[in-house]
Amino acid sequence: MNSLQMEAGKGSFQFFDAVVSDQRHMRVFYFRPVSNVQHARIVIAMHGLDRAASDFRDVLVKGAEQHGIIVLVPEFDIEAFPDVYAYNYGNVRSAAGAFLPQDRWSFGIIDRLFQHVRAGVESKRTTFGLFGNSAGSQFVLRYLALTQALTLDRAVASNSGIYMLPDITVEYPSGMGGLDLDQTSLRRYFGRRLTILLGQGDSDSTAFDLPRDEEALAQGPHRLARGLWHFDLCKQVAGRLGSPLAWTLRTIPGAGHVDQRIFDTALDILGG
Repeated sequence: MNSLQMEAGKGSFQFFDAVVSDQRHMRVFYFRPVSNVQHARIVIAMHGLDRAASDFRDVLVKGAEQHGIIVLVPEFDIEAFPDVYAYNYGNVRSAAGAFLPQDRWSFGIIDRLFQHVRAGVESKRTTFGLFGNSAGSQFVLRYLALTQALTLDRAVASNSGIYMLPDITVEYPSGMGGLDLDQTSLRRYFGRRLTILLGQGDSDSTAFDLPRDEEALAQGPHRLARGLWHFDLCKQVAGRLGSPLAWTLRTIPGAGHVDQRIFDTALDILGG
């Protein structure tokens, strides 16, 4: 029996997901509109590497109220998901280099959380939206590339610091290799309803949390440049495959890396 309790407004609940969280409860911060819950849009939002799930929920409340959206922010805490491999990269491969069984990937948490909440509020919705900023953006892009995402209808990925290459010959997580993916997988990825959202002010090449290894610098000096480079690369690869890129690119004038204009625009896109 689903015992989910979600009062109107802001709150949190414990989500039990035994598949990949080792019998742990994951805390989920939410916003729920006052009325029309059964027909409300459901959006799952992925926080940054700071793991500040409650803060991320808070900056999305304005847009959620405006559009009547249920927002869910699962907390990928540092104990259960200790590094970028466990969180950003979806627990597909360990930091030591070992590929993990697919049922241990953390992408499935998102699908199961949606079904849990859908049942708990008796929602009529059969699909959800997905949004991630910074580290959360990396998670979103990999979720779209590596899974069927059968109940996802639209996604927004904003201000990533480094991008996975759309290349099945480059081993994961740098590329999509080593995972039995093929050109059909790439075509599916390029066909997603995805918006790449970039802040035009996210151009600080000295930012303390900006990846600066050789691989990252090859994509550009800062996040804005890397996002533009990655979008252009994906357009070229999709063209060579004869599968036009279905993604859209939006840049927000003046917006920085962590910026309310980014968050409001993301929910405008997902709430429409």
